[in-house]
Amino acid sequence: MNTTGLPSTQLLDSPRLRAWARLRPWRSCAFLLRDYACVALVAGGVVWFHSVRSAGGLHWAWEVPVVLLAVFLMGCLQHRIALMGHEASHGMLHSNRAWNDWLANLLIFYPLFSTLTMYRERHLGHHLHPNDPVHDPNLSGGKLERIWARFPMTKERFVACYYLKFFWPPFVLRNLLDLFLVLALENRGASAGHGSSRWRPGLLGAGYFIVISVVTLVSVWRGVSSWGVVSGLYLLAVIGWALLPAAAFSSGGSFAGSLKSAALLRLSFCTLLALVLGALAEQQGGGVILGFLILWVLPLLYVFPYLMLLREIYQHANAGTGEMDNTRIMHVDVFTRWALLAYGNDLHLIHHIYPNIPHDRLAEVHETLMRESSHYRAGVQQTFGVVRAAGGGSSLLDTLASATAGERDADQDL
Repeated sequence: MNTTGLPSTQLLDSPRLRAWARLRPWRSCAFLLRDYACVALVAGGVVWFHSVRSAGGLHWAWEVPVVLLAVFLMGCLQHRIALMGHEASHGMLHSNRAWNDWLANLLIFYPLFSTLTMYRERHLGHHLHPNDPVHDPNLSGGKLERIWARFPMTKERFVACYYLKFFWPPFVLRNLLDLFLVLALENRGASAGHGSSRWRPGLLGAGYFIVISVVTLVSVWRGVSSWGVVSGLYLLAVIGWALLPAAAFSSGGSFAGSLKSAALLRLSFCTLLALVLGALAEQQGGGVILGFLILWVLPLLYVFPYLMLLREIYQHANAGTGEMDNTRIMHVDVFTRWALLAYGNDLHLIHHIYPNIPHDRLAEVHETLMRESSHYRAGVQQTFGVVRAAGGGSSLLDTLASATAGERDADQDL
């Protein structure tokens, strides 16, 4: 898929494109394993500090800055895991399409309480109509008026509206609502003829997860086992799943397998999570549940949606709808790349031109195009640094504050 509207041969020759598009699944799995290892390291660090603090008789307030830092880092890691899910939505997690989709759900989307199918439909719609105010799904839900239409925006206003508002919960929670409607519920693009609008198994699944979560919490509070009740609820849920027609699970998103089977896997994943947390709480006490809520759920509700929004703004705000101006190449500092623009998201224009090239090849493609394609050199927008320009050129916030190409042309006509 070439979203520039230009034949690929006008930019790069086919043999090199085929070589760059060749997947190396072990690399993607290794990157994902590394992120989960960092998750375990952050969680383990908090547990270790809690033990040391308790043994030393220090006041609990000593843990507050440690926990806040851990929550932020965990949100960054969740965002990185989600970016690997973005790779999977293009079939680039594994060369086998079925393995790609099932692994993406089990290792990425289910832990983030979403599904590949729901994300893929919306994201591929974005690729077809980037920044289009009518057709780009990323601009729906009032985001066009509330966010995108406010650009260009001065640096000072950007800092106030986005950096400082990270500390203003209503702003972040509003973006959480946007994300929840996109990723946790049924796709609005699902065909009514397939039965999704009638049965809406996504809503039923969300209700089931809420029920077993409440059962687990109450059981821990009362000091009794939740295994029997949760297992019984799971059995009832499986019976309900079996009675629903396969068409009820259909949606507009593609999936290499049975969507009904995927729904059962998600149901089983959520049930197993509740059972494991309940069993650990029986052994170690209610602190296990509290730790999960603070170190996984809280970052997912607060830090993760904020990072998602900020990344989308960096990539697409104040950009056009043409083949070369709908996004940009961003040269940023190490932390910004790690937390926000990991896995090739700093080279977003290359991804939009060649979405079948894996993230670890994008830099080489960009460098090749800069050497060999005058069309690319003339059209690419590159930024250097985030707030202040580094090494010449414009910073990212400079670009978000500047007039768009269309506005500059209009000014020149006047």
